[in-house]
Amino acid sequence: MTIFESLTPVEERLRGAFTRGEWLDLRQAKDRVVRAAVVQGLLLGAVAAGEGYAPAIRLRGARVTGRLDLMGAVTEYPLILEHCRLEEEVRLVEAATRTVRIVHSRLTALNGARLRLEGLLNLYGSTVAKGVRLDRAKVTGEIYLRDAVLGADAEGVALSADGLAVDGRFAAAGLTARGMLRLRALRVSGSLDLSEARVTGTGTMAVDAEASVVDGQFHAERLRTDGELRLRHARIGASLQLVGARLINPTGCALSAGGMAVTGGTWCVAPFTASGEVRLIGARLGANFSFKGAALGNDDGAALTLDHAVVEGGVIGDDATLSGGHLSMRHAALNGGITLRRARLSAAKDGEPLRMEGAAIEGLAGFDDVHAEGGLYIRDCRFGGPVSFAGARLEAPDGAALRFVRNETAGRVGCERMTARGEVRFEHTRVGRDLDLREAVLSAQDGTALDATGLHAAELALLARGTRGRIVLDHARIGLLRDDPERWPRALHVNGLAYEALEPRLPAESRLGWLRRDARGYQPQPYEQLAAHYTASGHLADARAVMFAKERAQRAGKTVLGRLWSGLQEVTVGFGYKPGRAALWLAVLVAAGAVVYGAAHPAPLKKGEAPDFNPIVYTLDLLLPFVDLGQQNAYNPSGGAQWFSYCLVAAGWILATTIARGVARVVGR
Repeated sequence: MTIFESLTPVEERLRGAFTRGEWLDLRQAKDRVVRAAVVQGLLLGAVAAGEGYAPAIRLRGARVTGRLDLMGAVTEYPLILEHCRLEEEVRLVEAATRTVRIVHSRLTALNGARLRLEGLLNLYGSTVAKGVRLDRAKVTGEIYLRDAVLGADAEGVALSADGLAVDGRFAAAGLTARGMLRLRALRVSGSLDLSEARVTGTGTMAVDAEASVVDGQFHAERLRTDGELRLRHARIGASLQLVGARLINPTGCALSAGGMAVTGGTWCVAPFTASGEVRLIGARLGANFSFKGAALGNDDGAALTLDHAVVEGGVIGDDATLSGGHLSMRHAALNGGITLRRARLSAAKDGEPLRMEGAAIEGLAGFDDVHAEGGLYIRDCRFGGPVSFAGARLEAPDGAALRFVRNETAGRVGCERMTARGEVRFEHTRVGRDLDLREAVLSAQDGTALDATGLHAAELALLARGTRGRIVLDHARIGLLRDDPERWPRALHVNGLAYEALEPRLPAESRLGWLRRDARGYQPQPYEQLAAHYTASGHLADARAVMFAKERAQRAGKTVLGRLWSGLQEVTVGFGYKPGRAALWLAVLVAAGAVVYGAAHPAPLKKGEAPDFNPIVYTLDLLLPFVDLGQQNAYNPSGGAQWFSYCLVAAGWILATTIARGVARVVGR
């Protein structure tokens, strides 16, 4: 006897409703039990269809006993259940069927591995106690899991859909999964919607969509995950929407998307929260990547990793908050620039909440008003546009607040009103336009407040206020250097500094005070550079004053004899830069000789043969060693006059030697 020969009254009603494609509503009936075998037989054609009708199971409010097993079956009839309870598994393994719609119902499990379905697979609002399996299934139409509640199977999986192909939309908004979603190699020709879903993973995994392909948008707005959201090597044809999502996996990755490719924008906008790393290593993002206002944190490493990523649009992190961890952008290509305006970056364990190395950034790099507890590390990067730290607050009192080293910028670097507690470094950086430090506050206690060794810039506005610590400009190359004497630091290193112009224009004495702030002692290049600057601008007197000061400054490093000789050159000829001193000394000595020899004429060596004695000419003949005026060899002074003549001869040689050395030095310059 077949099952259809022993149908209950309720099952008889179901058979009649099936042949006509009508609803059977048992919600108010006393007997609501329907055997699964009856449903199975109807779907497999055990009863002939009514003429002129489209048969279908349309059952509401029933309790289905037994296992509904359509494994390997082929059926053309829809299965539609509402507000039903299925006590055992629904098995659709390798079946070929039409629409399966089980909504607001309770199921033990649903196994649709390798299912082929045309139409709609709909579990809207249903509860599946032991999960759903759709591995390598093919759905031509749509999957609808909105507001469904999925429990986990023995492996902790709530939805297993590895290799699932959906030729249409996969809608699971509001889904609650008490186990992981395994969506590896998923293919969806439409959109994938996990918005407002709640996924409590097993272990550390919540959603595994590795190598998945979504031709449309991936909606995950306000998604909540307890465990990792994995999108490694996924391909998304439109945008990835994670606005307001909350991803929690504090011991690992909150979002793992290495190698992911997104044609449109990637939006992790507030109130997006990630506890654990957001990893986008090697990702290719075709438009903007925005985590504006997001809250990121990872106590064990990076909070956001964009290493080797290519972002065609801008990276937007304005108003974001980083609590622990760091932002890593090593060797990234950010073709639309990056902004972190007003972001708050708390100190990472190693003290550097931002790390950019070897990156290429086109467009604006804006760090205006960022507040960083710890250093910003930016090295070996290329910036195609301006870089701005205006109003930033950088706090790393025990290290470097900003390490902007070995970078190249086509535009300007603005540090207006920046406050830095800790060293600011611009070593060996090339700035296409100006480096502006107007109203910046640099504080490094007794260390280096600003290190710009090897800096190349078209203009440097060294107009920081309240600088505590030294400023180092060694071997920098500056077009226009703008500063303010009232804001000069106590210690300033400028050895090797080269510049084309200085603003404001100050007299040599003021600029010499600038050079004397180098506590390392005398170095010749700063004096020579300053003198060359005055010479080029036509201020020759200032240039000579600088070179005179240079000669005096280098005296301290000489031997005792060297210092004596240097002092003699200064007194006599002003190191060759004040020739009037030699003339004055010569006039004084000639006058003294005229007085001495005018009062006591020396006796002639040969009477009657000596020329008429002239005390002035005689004195000049003694003073000028290479000139013979016929007086010195014709007369022989005696007594004190003789010793005075020896002094004049010695003074003449000293004057001649110092003048010759001074002239040679000036000509050499």
